[in-house]
Amino acid sequence: MSGARVKTKTDRVMEDAMLAAAGDDERVHVLSTCRTFKRSWIELAEALTKVFERDSWERWGFDTFDSYCSKELHIKKNTVAKLLGSFRFLNATAPKVIERSRHEPSAPIPSMKAVDFVIKAAEKGAADKSTMREITRAAFEEGVDAPKLQRRFKEVAFPVSDAEKNDRLRQQLVNGARRLANLIAEPEAPVPRDIAIAVEEALGQLLESLDT
Repeated sequence: MSGARVKTKTDRVMEDAMLAAAGDDERVHVLSTCRTFKRSWIELAEALTKVFERDSWERWGFDTFDSYCSKELHIKKNTVAKLLGSFRFLNATAPKVIERSRHEPSAPIPSMKAVDFVIKAAEKGAADKSTMREITRAAFEEGVDAPKLQRRFKEVAFPVSDAEKNDRLRQQLVNGARRLANLIAEPEAPVPRDIAIAVEEALGQLLESLDT
């Protein structure tokens, strides 16, 4: 049928797991939300949080929570950590977003990357309270995605000091000088030998000055 989603091997494996787990509502629910978590990551994150807190994975025959997520849900450890961390942050700071995801399917829901941006901005502590409220409103109420949050708020949320700017520029100069020196030294380089020597000497002096 045109437009139908093609099932992957993982889809089929998870469908089999859902059939095998029939009768265990919690286990089936987690499997179901996992299959669609790109559309409903908050629902999956909430379900995983409950599994983690209840140690449900133990009665399902898994040695660890991470093993359960990897073998049954096919989710990598770092993705699980982001899901749980993002949900806990929302639950602590913006529970209305979670409620909205349950009852208002058409309402804007922040992506995990957008939530991660807000978390890191809060941890950095560079933005004042007013700016943090603006960042939070943009991410959680307006549904602004992570790239746009970066463009709008990166400079105030993650300011770069003059020393850091100078270090970054210095490293760029070092990398550029070394690359040019390597290119000039190539036997096939279409540069007269006397000019190549002069450039190499100048680059050597430049690198020496940058090192000091």
